[in-house]
Amino acid sequence: YNKARQEAITSEISEIVGGAAALGG
Repeated sequence: YNKARQEAITSEISEIVGGAAALGG
């Protein structure tokens, strides 16, 4: 992976995990 791609994936995963945590309460 190039760095920009890796950062984009990391930020997307963080949003998904954060959203799941928020929904899970």
